Amino acid sequence: MRPAVLVAVISALLGACAAPPPLTAPVGLMPDLRGTWTGTWGGAPVTLVILEQRDAEPVDGVSVGPWQVFGRNLPGVAGILTVKIRNEMVSVNVQGRLGTSNGRLTLVLEPATVNGGWISLTRLDENRLAGTGTAQMSWEPQGPVELTRQPQGPAAVAPARRSPWSDHILPSPLDWNQV
Repeated sequence: MRPAVLVAVISALLGACAAPPPLTAPVGLMPDLRGTWTGTWGGAPVTLVILEQRDAEPVDGVSVGPWQVFGRNLPGVAGILTVKIRNEMVSVNVQGRLGTSNGRLTLVLEPATVNGGWISLTRLDENRLAGTGTAQMSWEPQGPVELTRQPQGPAAVAPARRSPWSDHILPSPLDWNQV
């Protein structure tokens, strides 16, 4: 085998085996990341819905049934990731863990698929996450990820308006049927 081909094969294998950044226990209060986040992953549209956030999840070590014998815990999240692959929106369950990497609060997401992969996101501010992601299949997104949290509830769709005749706030039309 030629040396150039051998180097290319080894590089491809090592790239496919790349791991997310190691996380240490976060310091301080954890932000509430639940909600809908939209943006791009390698240029493809992506939506992350974080449905659940937990204080402690086993991340390594040895577990016997539901009991962790050795290892450590990090705060965790669970949700659904939807991304455009081959001109179709595909959804997958994701599990994530929160920790500190390079001095910044970092969220590492891993899909519950046989293909594997991961996304590592750093919190830029209350409503912005950015980082990088990798997938095992060549047709799946790779590269930079940028997400913005979307406002939730009726107030996000139609803001409250003031009546021109008084100081009363008029309800949104979405609230009219909620009597």
